[in-house]
Parts: sequence; C-alpha cells; structure tokens
Amino acid sequence: MQWSLRCTMTIKSFNLVVKGPKWGVRHVQVLFLFTCATLVVAQRFNMSVAIVAFTNANSSNPNYPEYRLTEPQKSYILSSPFWGSCCTHMMSGYISSRFGAKVMLLAIMLLVALLSIATPFALAWGGWQLLFWVRFVQGLVMGGMWPCLYTHLAKWCPKKEANRMGGVMTTGLDCGTIMGFALSGVLSASPLGWPSTFYVPGYLGIVWCFIFLRYGANSPSESKFISLAERKHIQLALEQNQVIRGAAPPVPWLQILTSRPFIVLAFCKMSQACSFYTMMQQIPRFIHGIFHLSIAMNALLSALPFVVMLMSSYGYIFLAEYLTRRRDISLPMLRKTINSFATWTPAVALVTLSYVSEQNVVGTMFCLIAASGAISGQVIGSSLNHVDLSPNFAGLLIGISTTLMSAAGVISPIIIGLTVTEESDRSQWRIVFLGISVTLFLGNLMYLIFGEMTVQSWNNSPSKETETEASPKTQPAPASAAEETISVERFSYL
Repeated sequence: MQWSLRCTMTIKSFNLVVKGPKWGVRHVQVLFLFTCATLVVAQRFNMSVAIVAFTNANSSNPNYPEYRLTEPQKSYILSSPFWGSCCTHMMSGYISSRFGAKVMLLAIMLLVALLSIATPFALAWGGWQLLFWVRFVQGLVMGGMWPCLYTHLAKWCPKKEANRMGGVMTTGLDCGTIMGFALSGVLSASPLGWPSTFYVPGYLGIVWCFIFLRYGANSPSESKFISLAERKHIQLALEQNQVIRGAAPPVPWLQILTSRPFIVLAFCKMSQACSFYTMMQQIPRFIHGIFHLSIAMNALLSALPFVVMLMSSYGYIFLAEYLTRRRDISLPMLRKTINSFATWTPAVALVTLSYVSEQNVVGTMFCLIAASGAISGQVIGSSLNHVDLSPNFAGLLIGISTTLMSAAGVISPIIIGLTVTEESDRSQWRIVFLGISVTLFLGNLMYLIFGEMTVQSWNNSPSKETETEASPKTQPAPASAAEETISVERFSYL
C-alpha cells in the first residue's frame, strides 16, 4: 500500500514537472513584462495626442498654456525618442544577455517615469528645443526596454509556451498605444489638462518599479517565490543544465552580422516598423487634418484601430496554439503564413486608404482598423523568430533589429513632415501610404524566400570555462552513467 501511494505521488510529481503548473511565477513575470511594455509605450506615444492639445488649446482644455509650433518642429518632437533609442538598443541587448534584465528594467522604468513627469516643465521653461532634448534622453532610456523584455522572456518561457507567453507580453505594445491615445485625449479635455497625460503614466511607472523590485527575478533559479516543480519544469524545457564557471561565452559578432536568416529578419522588421510607427505617430495628425475633430473624439478614433489590434493579438495567439498543438503545423509554415497576412494586408489597406474620399469617414476608419488588426500578427510571424534563431543571444538580436526599427522611426516622421506640408491635403498623404505599402511588400517577400526558424550554429558559442554537470569535458563518463546522472538531477526531489 505504501509503495503504491509513493508510486502514485511520484507519477503526479513527474507530470507536474513535465507539464508545469497551470499558473506560476513564470506567468507573473510575463505580467510584469506586459505592464512594463504598456507603461513605456504609453509614455512614448502620448505625445502624438498631447502635441495636438498644447498647440491648439481650443481643441482641449483652454485653461492650460498653448504653444505655437511649425510642422517641422512637430515632426522633430515626435521623432526625438527614436533618435535616442537608436543608440541604446544594441547595448541593452548585449548587457541583458550577459548579466540579466531585472536591474536594467527597473532603471529604464524609473528614468522614463521621472522624465515623463518633467516633460510639461521642460516645455514651459525651454520651449520646443528643451522638450526635444528631454524626449531624446527619454528615448535613449526607452531604447533598452525591448531587448531586456525578450531576454527576460527567454529565461522564463518554455519553448512550447513561447507563442502564448510572448504574444501576451507584446500586447503591451497595443495596450500602451491605446493608453497613449485614448487616455491622453480624455485627460487633455479633463480639468487636469494636457500636462496630466505625462503625469499619470509617470506615477504609475514608479509604482511598477516598487512591485517589480520585490517580485521580479532574472531567472527561475534566482526567484524566491517559485515552486521547485515549476523551476525544474522551466529548466528542463529550456535545457538549462550548464554551470558557467568564469567568463560568459563570447558573442559571435561576425557570425551574427553575416547570418543570412538574421539579416533578412532585420530587414523585414525594419520594413514593418515604417508602417507601424507611421500609424502610431501620424494617425492623430491625419484624422485632425482631414476631419477637423475635437481632441477627445480625435483621440478615441485614433485609439480605435489599436483596440482592434489588441483583440486580434489574442486571436493570433489562440490560432497559433491551435495550429501547433492540434494540427501539428510546422514552425516555418506558421511563422511565414501569419507574417505574410500581417504584412501584406496592411499594405493593401494603406493603398486603399490613399484613394478613399475625404468625406468617407467610415471607409477611412475601416482601412485603418484592417491594417492595425493585421499588424498584430507580426509578433508571432517574425518578432519571436529572434528566439528561434538564437535563444542564448535573443536579447542581442532584438537589440540589433530594434536599432534598425528605431532608425525607421526617426526617418519616417521627418520624411512625412517634408512630404505632408498641409495636413488636410489628401494627395500628400497618398504619397506616404503608397511608399509604405511598397516597403512592406518587399520586406515580407525577402522573409518568405530566405527566412529560417531553426537554431543557428553560432547560438552555442564555445567557452573555455564552461562545463556541464551531465557531461564533464575532462572525464567523460560512460553513457549509462551519464543517463543516471541526468536522472538524479531531474528527479531527485520527487
């Protein structure tokens, strides 16, 4: 009887390790990453609505100061965070890959929050020039977020849960955009005025820092709150059986920068950034220039496409889970099919948008909603491909890609500012939308032909001071002994 009870308990414990608990600390970490992305993105794109409010007091609360800015000055302010973030993506990916992401995420959120709170004072004291530099420094700090998020995700997320947990994390981008648009418009029209669009997310970011400081951890082995079963489940799923003694493995810079799958992926992400950042930065200007709506209505209509984007993000997550688990579809087929739909659909929508009449509000919003809803699939289609190519250097790869994407975020508003000299001129916006559509088509075409979803050979960069517990280099053990060692390591706690 005692043997039967012990055997039953062992089987249950084994199943718990293999499948993992349904809810655990790894999900809490993903929730932290989601809220981090939401707050930081909200503080990046709230300027798109706020700049309409503080340059036209009649459109919001007239009890707060109004500032006169030219169209080029507006473009410089909107692009300033991307100027800064270009400089820190790669460095952040490198540092977080080697030393962990917790401290960096704390520093990023705290600095972004403090600079957001200081933004209204900068505009009052130094005009648009000081505002540009404050947003530039804020962009420098924000640039480190996405590489850290993917580094942290790679340490906590079993591969079978990557689509679901990675998708949830990146929906913070959609929620942050909605918060940056809708909440900013409501706050600007409220008694708190447009300065509150910077104060509210800033104070929320400070609160996030205190909670993450207590419950965040770089990896399962460092967490104080994780159960033994969940820790073993994550470590076995990620094959974290190496003990690093001494220096970390060197970064294979040459192999990464000459890797054809990664070069194609980076080009694809840069082409997608042109459309995504243009929509997030320019939709409020486009709607205001074409339809001349109030700030509150402008903000709500601007946020509507991103509400659809958020909803469709979860649709893509469930679709990917269904296709991989129930239909056993291959990873390359899944990534390329979803990415094609998520890239070429916005291209078609933007072409259609450029020819919709000025009086057709419904048709205009339908095109914007169709483009935004499709774009959310780019996370599963191509963003998670960085983890496919190299789990060990996922943060660094994201850092390189996001550097190029930020470059697109810098160039895009400047080109648009030079092209669109009159916001109400539909023909000028047509040039912008057609150019973005061509870029999207070429980027995904390259990804379809040359993209790969397998771990690259340079992922396991050799290190002279790295040893494995299961198979030491100096004294190779017989196969049976090695298997016994692994068995003891995996199940000695049962």
